[in-house]
Amino acid sequence: MDENNKPQSDFDLDAALAEKFQQVQQDANRLRAMNDNTDTPASSPVPEPTEVPQEQPEPETGSPAPEPESPEEPAATTKEDKAAAKERKARYKLKRQLLITNRIGAVVRIFAIGTIIFGGSIFLLVGTRPTESAEENRKLATPPGFSLEALGSGDYVKDLMHYYEDTVPGRSSFKHMISKLESYQGLQGEDKVQFYGNIAPVKKEETADADSRTTTTAPVASGNRSTETTTATTIVTEPEPDPVEIGDGIVLVDKRAISIYGGSFSRGEKYAATLNEYKKQLGSKVNVYSLVAPTAVSFYLPDSYAGYTGSEPDNIDHIDENLKDVKAVDAYAALAAHTDEDIYARTDHHWLPLGAYYAAEAFAKTANVSFAPLSGYTKTTLSGYLGSMYTFTKSAVLQENPEDFTYYTPHNQYTTQYYDTNFTNERDGKLLISLDNVEPVSWYLVFMGGDEKITHVKTDVTNKRTLVIVKDSYGNALVPYLTQSFSDIYVIDMRYFDLNAVSFMQQVGATDVLFAMNTFSATGGNSECLETIRTQ
Repeated sequence: MDENNKPQSDFDLDAALAEKFQQVQQDANRLRAMNDNTDTPASSPVPEPTEVPQEQPEPETGSPAPEPESPEEPAATTKEDKAAAKERKARYKLKRQLLITNRIGAVVRIFAIGTIIFGGSIFLLVGTRPTESAEENRKLATPPGFSLEALGSGDYVKDLMHYYEDTVPGRSSFKHMISKLESYQGLQGEDKVQFYGNIAPVKKEETADADSRTTTTAPVASGNRSTETTTATTIVTEPEPDPVEIGDGIVLVDKRAISIYGGSFSRGEKYAATLNEYKKQLGSKVNVYSLVAPTAVSFYLPDSYAGYTGSEPDNIDHIDENLKDVKAVDAYAALAAHTDEDIYARTDHHWLPLGAYYAAEAFAKTANVSFAPLSGYTKTTLSGYLGSMYTFTKSAVLQENPEDFTYYTPHNQYTTQYYDTNFTNERDGKLLISLDNVEPVSWYLVFMGGDEKITHVKTDVTNKRTLVIVKDSYGNALVPYLTQSFSDIYVIDMRYFDLNAVSFMQQVGATDVLFAMNTFSATGGNSECLETIRTQ
């Protein structure tokens, strides 16, 4: 049978494959166009490659003619592309706006921070600097005198830095603000004990022992016995840290604010050495006494927090061990016997007048003078006392629990004169001032009205003994209890005295000299004032 006479097939394989290939190629072109539109928004649509027309086999005789393919409709794809392009454009505008906003915000923040730093620097440099701290009851640092010697030794720069640090303008407000912020930070111990300021475990001081010594052995060249050796012991000491001041660290427990004590054996030794020099200069006819008063931390801080404070009794004992011909007054034992009474303020860093009474009694016994019982005084009690510890902490607990302030006025006859710190400008006054117009925070000023003066109390006692008290603010409360023990009492504050102290003591005819202060002063920066007024 010839070719023309072959029977026609029902299925044309070549035509089917060509049709399938064309469909696949069209699908691939569609996907490529969609990907190009998504990845390159700025590019022009890629034209589909021109298709090489496929040779279509002519239908054989008797076969039905295939229907022509309908052209592709890109309408749906075009709508999707437009929507995607619109969305990309919106995202681009949003990112641009965010970028511009962030850059403007950064500039504003930099400008604001720079303004604050610049303004703060100007304020710190030219602002009014305080001269004393009512909360700490002390005189602040003064500008150092310039000299080439001090500049060369570095003392001038050191003292100048201390002056600027101690007299920051707005110092009191800053301390209040910091205390307030610290009260919000949730720094609490067990049993709702709250910490303010710098609270950290204290390294206990010890006297030099085997653990703090370095032993070295070296040969001694002595004749032919070159094998002999000698042993030298060196005591290794650490740099002295800055003294802890009252208010630097406070523990609030059981409605009582307690100032954490740092302590310093080396500063205590300097204090003792200074008192020894006073005794040496004053001679054997003048009795010299040291009364270092403990503070509330020794009696009211829970044992579980004992590691956060130095030991006041250890520091006091170390001072007493270094005294030579100076009589130590054991105020610690006198106060320890009355801790169930109101001997220390809960809201102030001072002892209360009753605590001062027991310390004065211990001194009178040591000095071998008469001492009046509490019945020999008029008792006055004021309610609503909120002292320096509330000022430091602004604690709501203290504010809601103020305390009573009770002081005692002696019954015997006496007169009081006040002088400037250079012993001039005499004027009459009262030993115990009126508190009618005094804010509760300052009620402790009832004793002589403050510190920056010289006080002379002449009493009706006839034993011809003249007492000079050199003190910090703790010593103020002792004076009323000694008006029935000495004929004359002179009171000077070691921080506010412009004369040579030894010459002053000799001038007024002192028979007894009492150095009375708390532990923070005896082992802190205030004790340096004792040497200053001795040698100035």
